[in-house]
Amino acid sequence: MAISPDSVIALETLRTIRRRGMKIPDDVSLITFHDADWTGVTTPPITVVDQPVYALGHSVAELLIRRLEGDIQPPERLVLRTAIITRGSVGPPHP
Repeated sequence: MAISPDSVIALETLRTIRRRGMKIPDDVSLITFHDADWTGVTTPPITVVDQPVYALGHSVAELLIRRLEGDIQPPERLVLRTAIITRGSVGPPHP
């Protein structure tokens, strides 16, 4: 199982919040990128922005291969769909 840097940062953030005696989502909301396995089993489960990691890697590899084969097109912008997986780690805004 690979853990992304985003996931490591989110996990350390969660640990720090708990060490400080704060509660999610009562005191602070937490959202992270990457739907790592652990984000759905914490209490509360963590809201994530799920990214199409496979599609991103595939698209970038195709662009790189084209460049290596001599294709010198101008840079292109690649936009992939993401999705928010809403879980219990986001509370209402404080007044």
